[in-house]
Amino acid sequence: MSETTANIKAEQPQKVPLKEKLFFGSADMFGGGAQALISAVYLVFLVNNGVSIELAGLIVMVSKIWDAVTDPLMGIISDNTRTKWGRRRPYIFLGAFLFIPAFALLFLPLYSIQIQGLKFSIYLVSYCFYMTVSTIISVSYSSLSTEISTDIDEKTRINSIRLLFSMVSSGISALAPILLIEQLQNRAINIDQFSLIIILAFGALYAIPLFLCAIFSKERVPIPKEKKKFSIKTFVKPLKVKVFVYFLLSYLFSFTCMDIITANIVFFADYGLKLGKSSSILLIIIMLSYAAVVPVHYKLLSKGFAKPKLFRMGIPLYILGIICICLYPAGAPFWPVPIFCVIIGVGMSGCQLIPWILFPDVVDVGELKLKERIAGSFSGIMTFIRKASSAIAIAITSWVLGLDIVGFREPVTDYLTGTVTKFEQPESAVWGLRMIVMVPVIVFISLAFFFSAKTKLTKARSQKIKEFIELQNKGELDIEKLSEADREEYLKIQKELF
Repeated sequence: MSETTANIKAEQPQKVPLKEKLFFGSADMFGGGAQALISAVYLVFLVNNGVSIELAGLIVMVSKIWDAVTDPLMGIISDNTRTKWGRRRPYIFLGAFLFIPAFALLFLPLYSIQIQGLKFSIYLVSYCFYMTVSTIISVSYSSLSTEISTDIDEKTRINSIRLLFSMVSSGISALAPILLIEQLQNRAINIDQFSLIIILAFGALYAIPLFLCAIFSKERVPIPKEKKKFSIKTFVKPLKVKVFVYFLLSYLFSFTCMDIITANIVFFADYGLKLGKSSSILLIIIMLSYAAVVPVHYKLLSKGFAKPKLFRMGIPLYILGIICICLYPAGAPFWPVPIFCVIIGVGMSGCQLIPWILFPDVVDVGELKLKERIAGSFSGIMTFIRKASSAIAIAITSWVLGLDIVGFREPVTDYLTGTVTKFEQPESAVWGLRMIVMVPVIVFISLAFFFSAKTKLTKARSQKIKEFIELQNKGELDIEKLSEADREEYLKIQKELF
């Protein structure tokens, strides 16, 4: 303890009521689920509605350009809001109200429209509207996750509950729509029925918890009196924090890998491996394996194990599993495939679980360096990165499958009945599907490993950062007055994290 920090009265841990923890955590049913659902089925949905695979990828990419503006902008708006309900909760409530119509427009069945340009325009506008609503919710919610308590351990517990909800929702939101897509491909249902089920069932799954979170959650971090001006400098200010950039890159590359797997799982299992079984079996095994390792991570976290180290611990297994499943001969015996999926699930667990537990610690570093707490701006960039991962996955898929050399045969939808006819794929398309998964995942997850290694945050260091912030907020942070040990640690934090 430093000479200065020793005089600070120990802050009592802030306990958040269990009901509030559950209502707050359940709202991440949207955060974890909606992106998983879109990654899993939206490209296939657009193609089945008669949008060419190249235009489907373009819809997603143009929407991301719009999203690149709205995410940081929402962060500034949220940071500057002052109401008796706080800065974040009003926007979560508004977003929950707008979500159902936005989600309905996103999954509007337009297979009967024969004019490709009109169909493209409607889906593009719908996607941009949906992304705007998603931004309102996600930026406000992720900011609230850093402000629901001022105690590090309590925030870790709250965000762990949140991530359990997110993980469950991700599983449901990837598996159930894929089963529906397979029913659509097998002509058991038509596109109208598919859209109705998606809109009603998943709309309710995401919207209701958001309303509950907005009503029952509280913000406990003091709100700064000064408001921030709208400027490009304000938008990108969090990028001045070195550790935040490393964190963002590791987060982007790791989640893009999962989105690539999810986006291609239907075609990969059907054409690439020729399993003769539902592709959802692969995802179920991966997700159950991932979930089985989660208690181990929580146990290690409770013992003070460094979060970035947990992030990358299983990545070598992840790469091994991907290589095995992508090079496994099509039509070969099924029994080795679940083993490969278990290896993938165990390997990916850390890089899927840890980022949102680590995020509040990274925001604290930003507060120490920037001398202000702009969690909304950090969340805006973070939210954009999460959405960008699914866009990258869909763009890679649409670009590769659209190549003439690959020769992928798109399914055809009857414009009167909405039923879908699929085709056998040439060998070039089969190998295209395998390479879409294997090459980007190996490259991206290796980059995630590299940048995570630069995110040098431990529990002890995060606690010390909180102490420095307390001193800074009181105007008492004078490096020369710190003990030798604290001065040395502060200089290391500056060098490695600022």
